[in-house]
Amino acid sequence: MLLLTLVGMAGTTYLEVLIPVLIKESVDIALMTQSHFEQLVSICLQILGVTLVLGVFMFFRRYFATFFSQRIAFMIRNDLFLSLQKQSYSFYDNTMTGQLMSRATTDIRRIRWFFGGHLIRSFRFIFLLVGVVLSMLTMDWQLTAISFTLYPVTFVAYYVFVKTIRPIYNRMREQYGVLTSVLAENIVNIRIVQAFTRENYEIQKFSKESSKYLDESLQAVRVRTNYLPFIAFLTQIGTIAILWYGGQQVIDGALSFGAFIAFNLYLSMLLMPARFFGGFISGYQRAMAAGTRVFEIINRRPDVEDKPGGIELSGIRGHVKFENVSFSYDGSNLVLKDINLEAEPGETIAVLGHTGSGKSSIIQLIPRFYNVTTGKITIDGYDIRDIRTRSLRRNIGVVAQDSFLFSRTIRENIAFGKPDATEEEIVKAAKTAQAHEFISALPQGYDARVGERGVTLSGGQQQRIAIARMLVTDPKILIMDDPTSSVDVDTEFEIQQALQQLLSNRTTFIITQRVSTIRNADQIIVLQDGKIAERGNHESLMTKQGIYFNIYQTLYEAQKTRREGKEE
Repeated sequence: MLLLTLVGMAGTTYLEVLIPVLIKESVDIALMTQSHFEQLVSICLQILGVTLVLGVFMFFRRYFATFFSQRIAFMIRNDLFLSLQKQSYSFYDNTMTGQLMSRATTDIRRIRWFFGGHLIRSFRFIFLLVGVVLSMLTMDWQLTAISFTLYPVTFVAYYVFVKTIRPIYNRMREQYGVLTSVLAENIVNIRIVQAFTRENYEIQKFSKESSKYLDESLQAVRVRTNYLPFIAFLTQIGTIAILWYGGQQVIDGALSFGAFIAFNLYLSMLLMPARFFGGFISGYQRAMAAGTRVFEIINRRPDVEDKPGGIELSGIRGHVKFENVSFSYDGSNLVLKDINLEAEPGETIAVLGHTGSGKSSIIQLIPRFYNVTTGKITIDGYDIRDIRTRSLRRNIGVVAQDSFLFSRTIRENIAFGKPDATEEEIVKAAKTAQAHEFISALPQGYDARVGERGVTLSGGQQQRIAIARMLVTDPKILIMDDPTSSVDVDTEFEIQQALQQLLSNRTTFIITQRVSTIRNADQIIVLQDGKIAERGNHESLMTKQGIYFNIYQTLYEAQKTRREGKEE
């Protein structure tokens, strides 16, 4: 596409340079006798024909240039999204959503504008500059030399302009990302903002960041207004010099009037590359600032990567073992310390602890959302760092506390982890998760859409669909982070009954506040300050009357009160 664009550009430039030559001949002929009328008509027809052909070349040049730039944007956008899909949890822990959105949209658009506009036009003006200079030299080399006298000064001025404007554009791009992050965060959490009547605070916060972006934008405007008028002044001096010297040449008879007109047409063509150079530098600096931000992500290696020749899991039993595992999010403060834990195939491990004890951290290490800091985790004897990540996670089912459903049909949401799932598998998973009944009651059933323009589901309904989504993949290892937190007592009981058979032959790690689930677990792990403070089954831990005893008593009384309140 670039080659075709350049071919079209070469043809366009040749014809543009040819037109002043034809005008020169027509003017010189018009000033002669009437006997040259036929030649004048012929030249005018030639100009008309050249103009028509020029239009055709311009059409194809612009079409190919647009295709070229759009294709580049398409490839970069896909590479960026591919990199985002590969990044680890730690990347998203430390990166604002608005920054990512800004890079995926505005920054890529600026790159496309550069390739489709500034870069393509730079080739055009190079061709035009060469063609015009050669044509001018054939007419009058002295006049050509005068035309280029101020060009070195102009280029120096542009160079200083570039060095001054580039850091400003970099700051603008960074501040725009901050502004987008504030906007995205506010939109996502607008209900919380309104619930706590913090609208004025958020308005001031947004206005503050917006003011910073405005200040940087005005700084860029001040730089442009300081330099560009001066550069334009230099080009006008060149025009005046041509008019003065060229006029003298015509008066002395050393230059024809037609050549003088053609020379001025060529000079106006030369002004276009000179003026464009400022826009090119500005566009280049914007594209470089945007490209730096985009390729910073594209080239970023994820924290969790597969080893060469990684193991593919198949037919696993589900034996999970933690060996002296410690973990830190920031590399210095350990949230898990020397964890030793073994889950036999088919066992259910309940993980308890107060807020900040490390419950969520311990279950997020199993699918290798994060790498352990020290120690190792094995599945059926294989270190999970030696297993291919996709293979590892295909054997693990995850249900988070905050379920998220995509803006698709309920059927597509349930089959998300297994797109080729049969209708029978989807319905079976929904029935197990106690979701089939309410799905069937919807007007469109499993084809009902979830999202802003679709059906509105309660928190409990969303959670049950999330459980069905996990069950349809038939994993050997389950990780459940308080999966029944959003359902009522009756639904919780139904889900627990349905899951009982499923859990019997699967290794399950579950964080829960439900006493019924805790009591039935094969092992109960109580975490405190990142360490295993107690472990055992329900009976043995109740006998100790330690941390678990106190937690259980608190949960039991709270849920007993809840059940009694519902019965009333």
